[in-house]
Amino acid sequence: MIKDGNARYNPKTARRDDSSQSDVKIAASQSALAGNPGLEVLRKTHRVVERSEKLAAKQLAALVGGFYFSRFSPPRISTSLPWRAFTAGQPIHCNNTLYWIKRGSVVIRHSRHKYMVTSMQAGNMFGDMPLLGQTMLVTEAVAGNDGATVAIMNVAAAEEWIASDPSVIARTLGPKLTALASDYFGSQFQLRDCRVAALLLKLAGEGTVIDGLTQDALGDKMGFYRETINLVMNELQSHGLIEIRRKKITILDKEALRELSEL
Repeated sequence: MIKDGNARYNPKTARRDDSSQSDVKIAASQSALAGNPGLEVLRKTHRVVERSEKLAAKQLAALVGGFYFSRFSPPRISTSLPWRAFTAGQPIHCNNTLYWIKRGSVVIRHSRHKYMVTSMQAGNMFGDMPLLGQTMLVTEAVAGNDGATVAIMNVAAAEEWIASDPSVIARTLGPKLTALASDYFGSQFQLRDCRVAALLLKLAGEGTVIDGLTQDALGDKMGFYRETINLVMNELQSHGLIEIRRKKITILDKEALRELSEL
């Protein structure tokens, strides 16, 4: 049975890290084990295979770095923020701080396994700021190959930003919080077919046809492997709720699909 988003360690298929990444992991491991030798046993159960890394990376990339500062930032705030230049590969610590990338790029990677999650360019924001619903989750930031110059926003600057135009901030964060609440409820209390039905309805909007979407892409949106999506989609088709063609999904019974999404 396929477990959503989970994978067991398989030494035959596990990705071999390059020497630099291995050194980093070994050093981190030794540091952690110095405090608790029993942690090594637990660590082995959390090692990930390349396939699960890719799936997790796509999910994390959608959650870390939620908006572009330049789209709605008052000019006087953006010009008054202090800035700092980071050299290639230099860590950028994010505790209670947001960063706006002015030049260069920033790589977001998993803080323990070190696989790449996403690369951000000028205009993106990243960091950890609960006040704005922004988090790094289990990731960390390092400057990209050409380094990065970033503007720094602390809590006081964030409060000033919110006060300058609270309606814009609310319109940006409100839908994000609603989507997160919906995703959380679905992941905790609904079966896979309910969640897939809800996503199909969302993608179709007022219509009944979803064009240009592969089952791989559908799985990426939900954090499911392709095999899991394939099983669910075939089941929905067998019950007459949808029809599947190459990169095309047609909803045949929208009301039934909506009822399933609410179970």
